[in-house]
Amino acid sequence: MLRPVRMRRFRALFPLRFRGRVLEALHEAGVVQLREVSEPAVGRRPPPAELQELSSLLLRLREVREFLGPPPRPVYVAPLPLEKVGRRAERLLSRLEGKVKALKAELERVEEERGKRLARKELLEELRDLTLPLSLLSSTAEISVTVGRIPAEAVGPFLREVEGVLEGRVVAGSAGRGERRIVVVACRAGERQKLSPLLYRFQVEPLELPPLERTPSEALAEVERELEELEGRRREVERKREGLARRWAGEVAAAVELLEIQLERLRASSLLGYTESTVLLEGWIPEGEELEPLLRSQTAGRLILRTYEVGEAPILLRNPPGVRNFELLTETYGLPRYDEVDPTLYLSVTFPLFFAICLSDAAYGLLLALLMGSGLWVARIFPPRLRRIVLVGSFLTVVVGTLLGGWFGGLYGRAPPLWVDPLENPIPILKLAVFLGVLQILWGVGGGACLKDAFRRDWKRLFLVHLPQLVMVVGFFCLSFCALGLGLREFGLSFRFPKLNLVDAFNPFSPAPTLVQLFRLLFYSGLLVGMAGTALTSPSVVSGVGGAVNFAYGITGLVADAASYTRLTALCISSSIIAFAINYILGWIYASLSPPLQAVSPVLVILFLAVLILVFFLGHCFNLFVQSLGAFIHTMRLHYVEFFSKFYEGGGEKFSPFKVKREFTRIRRGKRW
Repeated sequence: MLRPVRMRRFRALFPLRFRGRVLEALHEAGVVQLREVSEPAVGRRPPPAELQELSSLLLRLREVREFLGPPPRPVYVAPLPLEKVGRRAERLLSRLEGKVKALKAELERVEEERGKRLARKELLEELRDLTLPLSLLSSTAEISVTVGRIPAEAVGPFLREVEGVLEGRVVAGSAGRGERRIVVVACRAGERQKLSPLLYRFQVEPLELPPLERTPSEALAEVERELEELEGRRREVERKREGLARRWAGEVAAAVELLEIQLERLRASSLLGYTESTVLLEGWIPEGEELEPLLRSQTAGRLILRTYEVGEAPILLRNPPGVRNFELLTETYGLPRYDEVDPTLYLSVTFPLFFAICLSDAAYGLLLALLMGSGLWVARIFPPRLRRIVLVGSFLTVVVGTLLGGWFGGLYGRAPPLWVDPLENPIPILKLAVFLGVLQILWGVGGGACLKDAFRRDWKRLFLVHLPQLVMVVGFFCLSFCALGLGLREFGLSFRFPKLNLVDAFNPFSPAPTLVQLFRLLFYSGLLVGMAGTALTSPSVVSGVGGAVNFAYGITGLVADAASYTRLTALCISSSIIAFAINYILGWIYASLSPPLQAVSPVLVILFLAVLILVFFLGHCFNLFVQSLGAFIHTMRLHYVEFFSKFYEGGGEKFSPFKVKREFTRIRRGKRW
């Protein structure tokens, strides 16, 4: 749980004739990841010849499946060899491909005709006010007729300009309603060029009219009848498609899926190594999974199997169900390497806690929990694992908000907190943020870096670098707390760090209480041993000196890292202040306007209250969205920058099992398809 699942690399040698059975069994079991064999003593084979043929069949069948749609339920099939899957696909195509192509072509023709009729209908609706046949609006050798759309406000100026330019030798008018109108201009053909500048200046959009011997109203009625006929044809095609789908959708979807499975097995066969009569198979398998019984059952015992410990392998994370959702955060940053710590368990505790402190309003936590736990479309736009992470943070927000007295920022004045009010006394929250930050830094150095050294059995680096670094960090922060004179009274403890100024706290020769002397011993012993250990474990003298200097210089980064956690306090207070401000402003508006409105009419007061309630809801929804987003982003930053930088390398390759994917088929043993 604190590291990726242990993997074993395996190599299996078996007779060539069992290749198909072995690949099928491994594919169905889905417990191994195959790797390309690179053994020089064995050869490689090109992709099988049937791969291209089956790929072509698959493409054609996918087109049929796309037209028919998915089946209502999975289809039960019996295990089929490659040849039967291919023959079944060919038979289905011979029965359905011609019908599907004909129906698709008919549907495309209907849609094309329907699009043309809809465009004509839109045009005729604009010309509805014209009472003459459209054929009369066509140009002749002597008369030029222009019909176009024009903005409504430009109709008058345009017609006046036309009358002036053509000196009355024109017939012009307008029709239509709305923002765009129809203008008709008829003039002598020789004077058409005088009209062109006006058409451009007034943004007239010329229209191509159908040469119909009917008025627009009559033509419109005919177009609507044609649209009804096309809709009937479309329904007829759809009825035929549904009939085909009821009969064949399940078998087509099953054939597509079986072809995909067989193609995946064929591609996997190109990863194997071959001799004249044997096959060499290599890959990785998680510890605890049984491989030998499966292979022996498929090869009649004719098998040589070897497994090996590995130093690098694909990464498989395996955490308890409640922790598993937080693997999303680990994967977002990058999977751990095979020999380092999996931080998911730690993230499942600190991430929702930091999120809750940032949001810090119990009512917001309840609303967010209801939203993430509901089936609303707003929640479904987020991945399921992300919703569950936010849901855990929402529940903790209710707890933190109750401790801090945050309920919608104090709807009727701030509720009495069970612990402390961050608006009146933010110092305890600031102390809590710093202490949490220090604990996380200590875990990064101790639980992260030290555990990684232990996993890698790098004992020299563990005892000479990272353990001294952990001791140094403990001493450094304890001396820093002494310089600040911090106490723990707010946390129910009577302890207070001895108060010293900064110079005296870190001066090893200055007299001080025994506890401070212990802190100094931790700090300086860790510093000196860590610098020496870094120099000793470096590959050269120059890099050793540089490493020792960097080890000491890293102390300055500790201050910045700890200070970065104060953002938890800032976000906690800002969430409360903005929520309180929304309530205060709406309360002030109500107190100012309610008495005058009540004197006029009680109905106005009710409407006024309804508006205030709506504004209250929208204001707090906006604050909830902004604060939740900020809480999530800043919590991610604290983990990815301040925490992961202490120990995490990342860069692992995800374990990808050779596993069959079934959506439309289920295996039924001993039955024919």
